[in-house]
Amino acid sequence: MVNISILEEMFDGDKEILRQLFELYLEEHSTLSDTINDQYKNNKLPELFRTFHTLYGALSNLCEEDILPLIKAIETNAKNHETPAQQSIDSVTTELAKIKQQIIAYLND
Repeated sequence: MVNISILEEMFDGDKEILRQLFELYLEEHSTLSDTINDQYKNNKLPELFRTFHTLYGALSNLCEEDILPLIKAIETNAKNHETPAQQSIDSVTTELAKIKQQIIAYLND
């Protein structure tokens, strides 16, 4: 999940910056789970690598604390033309749904 406390501290409690950051994340990544599943199902490893590389950067910027190591491992698998385990893909998409809900809840607060 996203560590909102650290983000608030980084931005000196400026909730407007956080709102903009979260809105941008949702705008650019709201359908990412579908993209990941499609790329995985169709064995598009170069595309999967780019998706996970981008996702790693985006979630690092949001101070995500739970799935970054798994994202990095999948990124490395895809880069090395090795198909990641379905369980790993499922874990990431499940966590992405939780992160999306966490962000939406913050924005609706």
